[in-house]
Amino acid sequence: MGQEWYDNKALLEKIDALDSKIDSLRADLESTRTLIRDYNNLRQKVEDTAGKVNTLMWLTPVAIAGMGLIFTFLNYVR
Repeated sequence: MGQEWYDNKALLEKIDALDSKIDSLRADLESTRTLIRDYNNLRQKVEDTAGKVNTLMWLTPVAIAGMGLIFTFLNYVR
């Protein structure tokens, strides 16, 4: 296999093309970081909301039972 030799102009063109590709890659990586950050924030909000819903689903029957006891007590007080 023979070695390919490039003149300065050809090397500069290759370096410029490589630099352009690296800049594009940097932009893609930054976009990916942003998407991952947004996903993680959304995931945390979903988990927080699920916790609140679970608490509400537990408190609703307890509140209904408590109100039933209060009304029953008030019925006997009369």
